[in-house]
Amino acid sequence: MLFYAEIWNFETMALLRMLNRAAFICNICFLLALGFLHYKGLAREDLTSLIIVMGIFLSVVLNIVILLWLLILLFIKKPPDGISKPVIYINACFLAVQLFLLIKSNGN
Repeated sequence: MLFYAEIWNFETMALLRMLNRAAFICNICFLLALGFLHYKGLAREDLTSLIIVMGIFLSVVLNIVILLWLLILLFIKKPPDGISKPVIYINACFLAVQLFLLIKSNGN
């Protein structure tokens, strides 16, 4: 039983690390999407649409999922090992900016 719990914990942490990295990449796409929205003629339309979808929509969802998952792990047990703290802090800052822009854009 202990062996199964260790395997489940390893697979869960590997998934969390992968989602954390994917969220970081989507946050970079968020910065690019903001640039594309302000400067219309920067790139091709197909690449621009992919970056906008990843940056504006997918990054918000991934950031919320990851940060909620980390908060649950923090309340249940010690913080997970193997996940870099600077990337977690960067994702949290990006989420705050994204939610601020979302609330600001809905207020207009």
